[in-house]
Amino acid sequence: MNNFFKQKNKTEKEMTREIKKAYKRVANNLIKRLALVNPDTMTYDYLRQTAKYLEKEYKKLNKRLNKDIEKAIVNTVEGYTQSQVEFYSDLCKPLSSSFEDMFSKVNKQVLDNVITGKMYGDNIKLSDRLWSNHNKTIKTINDILTDGFISGKGSKEIAKDLEVYCNPDYLKEYEKFTIHPKSKNKVEFNSYRLANTYINHAYQEATRQSAKHNPYIEKVEWLSGTDDNVCDLCKERNGKKFDKNKVPLDHPLGRCTLLPVIEDDLEDIARELKDWVNGDKNEKLDKWFEAWEV
Repeated sequence: MNNFFKQKNKTEKEMTREIKKAYKRVANNLIKRLALVNPDTMTYDYLRQTAKYLEKEYKKLNKRLNKDIEKAIVNTVEGYTQSQVEFYSDLCKPLSSSFEDMFSKVNKQVLDNVITGKMYGDNIKLSDRLWSNHNKTIKTINDILTDGFISGKGSKEIAKDLEVYCNPDYLKEYEKFTIHPKSKNKVEFNSYRLANTYINHAYQEATRQSAKHNPYIEKVEWLSGTDDNVCDLCKERNGKKFDKNKVPLDHPLGRCTLLPVIEDDLEDIARELKDWVNGDKNEKLDKWFEAWEV
């Protein structure tokens, strides 16, 4: 599990870095486009055309992000389920292939729950959530132009506001550039928030589904961080052991860990698994493997 969490943290950091780079590329293209026109003679119509250009650029970025986030989700779920395969296979080597089959089905179910939105109970797909973010970004860009024009700003100043919003690296000086209130978040924030939330929730959903039919797990422990950024809800949940069928998901951008609780002695579990393989009757193990049609 330690190896899994290291890989998960690496995946989240890489995803965050790639999202920022992608939005930075769009910002650089915007700067180049604006540089083609003399700021003193730039027209509002040219800015409208630039907004259309940005819509196309962000649409391409959105399609790429959808693929990258789905890949990160797949890697996270597969990493978790593989850690479970290795754990239980170590307890009973003769069942290794059965555990491989079982957790591959867990893996498939979890991915379906995550990507389709079943995990959240609203059936809103990951792609739909990304497109919703895209639409909000385009609306903000158009609001910057419209509000700037209505308030009597010149095209040069509106262009600067646009650049401030679209550039992830820009330190927004709100006293100097009064831009649309909804643009105060960094342009990449919603995508970053969605990607990292999905990665963490995918791991947590894999934990919940893996524990659901497992006869050796009745509780799942919630472990929160210890730094000042931990919210009151997570502080309250820290150390709490939830019924395996009633484990909540973390909030967006959460960093909490779910730990399946195995109270039985591992040697006893190994012995029970081996006895079952050798023909002993065991109804709870029958149900566990039947649940995944192994």
